[in-house]
Parts: sequence; structure tokens; C-alpha cells
Amino acid sequence: MSPAAHDSGAAWRTRFDRLPEKLRLLLVALVGAAIGLATYQLIYWINPLQPRAPTSWLAAFVIGVPRQYSLHRSLTFRSDVPYAPRLARAYVLYSCIAIVTTALNWWLVERLAVPHHLAWLACISTTGMINLFALKPLVFGRRADGGGAGDY
Repeated sequence: MSPAAHDSGAAWRTRFDRLPEKLRLLLVALVGAAIGLATYQLIYWINPLQPRAPTSWLAAFVIGVPRQYSLHRSLTFRSDVPYAPRLARAYVLYSCIAIVTTALNWWLVERLAVPHHLAWLACISTTGMINLFALKPLVFGRRADGGGAGDY
């Protein structure tokens, strides 16, 4: 990488880091959602299981957990919390979200005949709303580790 390209990347990161945390959360979520949609599409295309949309959603969701955790850890929260234990905590949170959103996906596609892409959008939006309130305090916050009241 040339020095100019490195400086450009560092400048981008500095500008990004100055954004409000909620905006960084939204932008990282949108990037993750775009990657997640591509993952979902590929899985949906090759998935032989029925019901196809909910099983594809669940598989793409599980695959996406470490990716999204890493993106939020490094870009949204700039966290230095231990990686593996917090990834495990993320899996607990995301497992709860996966149960809710897979049931939602099944209900929308199988019962209400909503097109699977719209069901995906509803599920990813539900995931985003839960993450907005739960991700930082439950996965990246220090309060659970004995930190101070404002230390998340």
C-alpha cells in the first residue's frame, strides 16, 4: 500500500470516528445488511430445505454474527473488550434475535405470503431495532464486568 493510500485510509477512519456513535451504528449496520443480503441471496439460491426463506434467513444470520460483531467492535464502538468472551455474549444476544426473527420470517412468508425479500427486510429491521438498544450494554459495555455506571 502506498503512503498516500495509507494516509487516505487513516483520514477516512479519523473522520468516521468523529461521527456520533448512533450514526456509526447505523452506517455499520447498513454495510453489514448489504453483505448479509448477498449472503442470504446465495444461501436462498442453493438451499434445498423447506421452508426455504426462513431456513435461508437463519443460516445467513448465523454466518453473519461474527462478521457483524467484528464490524461493530472495531468501527462502531472502537471497543477493546476481550474478543472471544464478548463474541460468545454476542452469540447469546443474537441467538435470541435469531429465534424471534426466524419465527417472524416464517410467519410473514409461510402464513401471510409476503415476498421473501420483504420478509428479509422486516427481519433485518427488527434485528437493527433490537441491536440499537441491546448491543452496547449487553455485548460491548463494561458495566457487566464491574465498570462504573457510565462506563459503557
